[in-house]
Amino acid sequence: MTLTTLFKKAVPAMILSAGLAGCAGMPGSNANVAGNCTNIPGAVIGGIAGGAAGSQVGSGRGRDAAIAAGAATGAVIGSNVGGC
Repeated sequence: MTLTTLFKKAVPAMILSAGLAGCAGMPGSNANVAGNCTNIPGAVIGGIAGGAAGSQVGSGRGRDAAIAAGAATGAVIGSNVGGC
């Protein structure tokens, strides 16, 4: 895998995970119900890891959907891992 290919796969995952992490602390969201704690670094790292894992599945538009689903799932899991 070349650096360019890796970069093309990582950028969408980073953008999606950063967007999801930013939404986690918004007023009115239920993301901080449990103990008023939001783990944004965990959400970002989880989103990147999930997007990278999703990029290994499928091809074409299916791969795009897998990257998005992996990044979203990773962000949710990552935000709930660890303590604040």
